[in-house]
Amino acid sequence: MEPPPAPEQPADVDTAAAGSEPAGALARSQVRLDTDLPRERVPPRRTRAAAADASVTRYTAGQDSFSRSVRSLEPISDLEAASFAGRFATDFQSFDEDVPSRRAEVLRPLLADPQACTWGWSGAGRQRADSPLPGRLYRPGDTVVFVEVIVRVTTYARACPPPETPRHAGSAEVNVPGLLGPSCAPPEADPAWTAVEANWVRMTVPVTRDDEGHLVVDPHLRPTDSS
Repeated sequence: MEPPPAPEQPADVDTAAAGSEPAGALARSQVRLDTDLPRERVPPRRTRAAAADASVTRYTAGQDSFSRSVRSLEPISDLEAASFAGRFATDFQSFDEDVPSRRAEVLRPLLADPQACTWGWSGAGRQRADSPLPGRLYRPGDTVVFVEVIVRVTTYARACPPPETPRHAGSAEVNVPGLLGPSCAPPEADPAWTAVEANWVRMTVPVTRDDEGHLVVDPHLRPTDSS
């Protein structure tokens, strides 16, 4: 008795040769419907914190970011920047060698870098600035404003012959409503000095805010920097 013939195995549609099909027959499917479709690689979801990284600059690990006041992030108005820049420019262009420490004491609290309080003066001579005129403004950000200020400066020379008994006026305590702080502009008239000439001087003042929100001048900022 002969063994029954082996059952015919179905042809694999993936390996069947196209040339064995009769003419006019439909082409076999090239996709197996019983196989899983490839999983689409979905990019990780971007959190809100990650989205904010592109617009907010964070402190490094060694800095205390919790001590910064929210006021330091408030925009600086044009009038506010112009007024502060005019005040700074007037004191920056004023000095007196008879009171050499006065200028540094006045400029130090107005600067983001207190060490810059000695910039712009060699320590010799006498000069008085007045009549600040703020002009053009350049704003690279909400909390950084560059203000162009023109001030009138009067230079002095030692009186010849010098006075026999020069009189140094002491610091008188005054109680003026709305007093903001001292100025280093020397008195307009002094027997030990003679006014030589007056000129208009231009300077650009970079105004920003410190961590407490107070207006300060940062001499390290440049017009190409962004806040």
